[in-house]
Amino acid sequence: MSKFHGITRLAVVVFLIIAIISVCNTTFAQKNNFNVPFKGYGYLQPNVGVSQYFGDFNKDDFWNQDQRLGFGAILGYQLSPIFGVRSQFVKDNLYSKRSDQNKLLTSNLWDAALHLTININELFAKYNSKRFANFYVFTGAGFSSYKSKLENYSTHIVIDEHDTRQNTFVLPIGGGVALRLSNTFSVNIEYGDRTVFSDTKLDFTIGNNKKNYDHYSYTSAGLQINFGVKDTDGDGVRDKDDLCVETFGKIDLAGCPDKDNDRIADKDDACPDIAGKPEFIGCPDTDGDGITDSEDDCPDAIGNKDLNGCPDKDNDRIADKDDVCPDVAGIKELAGCPDRDGDGITDLDDACPDVKGLAQYNGCPDTDADGIADNLDKCPDVFGVAANFGCPEVKQIEYYKVVYFNFDKTVLVTKFIKDLDEVVASMKENSDTKLSIEGYADSQGPAAYNMKLSEKRADFVINYLAKQGISKDRLSKFFSGEGKPVASNKTKDGRAKNRRVEIRSIK
Repeated sequence: MSKFHGITRLAVVVFLIIAIISVCNTTFAQKNNFNVPFKGYGYLQPNVGVSQYFGDFNKDDFWNQDQRLGFGAILGYQLSPIFGVRSQFVKDNLYSKRSDQNKLLTSNLWDAALHLTININELFAKYNSKRFANFYVFTGAGFSSYKSKLENYSTHIVIDEHDTRQNTFVLPIGGGVALRLSNTFSVNIEYGDRTVFSDTKLDFTIGNNKKNYDHYSYTSAGLQINFGVKDTDGDGVRDKDDLCVETFGKIDLAGCPDKDNDRIADKDDACPDIAGKPEFIGCPDTDGDGITDSEDDCPDAIGNKDLNGCPDKDNDRIADKDDVCPDVAGIKELAGCPDRDGDGITDLDDACPDVKGLAQYNGCPDTDADGIADNLDKCPDVFGVAANFGCPEVKQIEYYKVVYFNFDKTVLVTKFIKDLDEVVASMKENSDTKLSIEGYADSQGPAAYNMKLSEKRADFVINYLAKQGISKDRLSKFFSGEGKPVASNKTKDGRAKNRRVEIRSIK
């Protein structure tokens, strides 16, 4: 039972160790998701361990097949993530007691073998150079040289002994785990079993089955030193392949950093702090107009190269940001605004945009040089005065005449007709004269009635003058009813004076 319990405890311990290593391996891989393209490398591994005999001499008594200290070395080369080759040398001793026969077997032994190794992790997961624990198995062919002795355990009398060293082929097979310390170093723990192709030489004992060859094991721990995998900055890229040896970088950028994650190494990136495009040496072009933001005066708007990346909607070769009139083609001297007549005044500010003019007249000409712009000059080709809208000054006559009407009448008192005829004659002599015709009434009767009455009296005069050939354009009608009396409406004479039409010249 004690043997069974011991085996059970050993199995539990081994299981826990493997479980812990697997968890650490998974956690480490998650934190360090490096996918380094594999490149072969060589390695050397000195190791120390213990050897143990398994054979016909004592095959049924496991606990008396005692371990003995040994040492060895491995020189290998990893061909791919999965396969590698190595040569192994082991120097150890075998020791086993058989209490029922009082015998002791010892053997001084060394062996050398060539192995093929297979990495178990890489069979089930993507290659990861930063994986903490790598499990592997190995097998191959080797050569063993030993000298054994069988003696009485109590008296130490030699029962049988080899006179010379015995040599035979061995079949090594085993497995282990490599615990990664760095790109260069790892600790390897492995177990290997060697089957000896001789049934009697090693332990002087013939088994019941001639094919049941003797074998022994070597359990070791070693420090593996990798050649050609030095990684100074620890970024997973070997120094010999690392273009930025002393700076932690990215694997797919040959070990160089990329701060802005634009897939362009900082050493080749003209804008290492801002994500950009390869065609612009790592600099950004936000608006996609082919001009990098650092050289683009308008980085958020598609523009023209000859305008430093700024747009020009009206195609006048002036950037919209500097164009006062961005929707209309203009000239540079006027900040992008047009000047159709070429007088140096923008059409926007030019009152006469199609005629060349002067600034003091808002872009309009003054053909007759009278100080009045042609657009305001009623006589643009003749020197005139402002008082007459640019036309020559006209001396108008001062004219005033009053004609009267009877009570509640709109027809002029007959004797005043001659006064209207005089007005006609004067108007014809002075063609520039204009008159105001102003009708009035006395205060008798309703005010509204008197207002209408005063208008009809003014109409009478205007119609009379018009019939005599005076243009109504020269006559302006006004009427005020009983307003503006010139005499008292309380007397008959006063009321007669208020029933009137005043005719006067307009200056």
